[in-house]
Amino acid sequence: MTPALQKLIDCTAAAAPRDGALRPQALLSAIRGSLFDIDLLAHEHRRANPDTYTRHLLHADPNGLFSILAIVWSPGQASPVHAHHTWCAVGVYAGELTECHYRAAPGDVYPVEVKSVRRGVGDSCFDAGRDGIHRIANLSDQLAISIHVYGVGADRIVTGINRVYAMPV
Repeated sequence: MTPALQKLIDCTAAAAPRDGALRPQALLSAIRGSLFDIDLLAHEHRRANPDTYTRHLLHADPNGLFSILAIVWSPGQASPVHAHHTWCAVGVYAGELTECHYRAAPGDVYPVEVKSVRRGVGDSCFDAGRDGIHRIANLSDQLAISIHVYGVGADRIVTGINRVYAMPV
């Protein structure tokens, strides 16, 4: 574990304490403080998969309060359109990502895109969970890496984070 990762863990634990009093601005500050540290990620946490974006678990809080992941995006890779069951903070560590925001309204068959935001190194955002629908994509021709902090333990990363929306092909 690098000193930069340990600092991110400590600052995240302070921003997401056991009493449940999440401090979103402190969480974003913790992520922003780590995004320019070249030593945050070990070499194995920078590896991409040519077929899909790659999640690397960096830390799982022993009390199941949060998990920190690095997600590596090759050019052209994207998440599905989804919403979160839990809070999430994201920061761009390398490259550039595009986040598309959607809305779902009664009568809509599929969520409708309402805006798109390009995020470069150092940019971060917070989602309180449940209401925000989005998709993250690497539309550039360079590798991108994002740091994600989710309000679930490592055992719930697959089932407790995303509510995926079916979209037309």
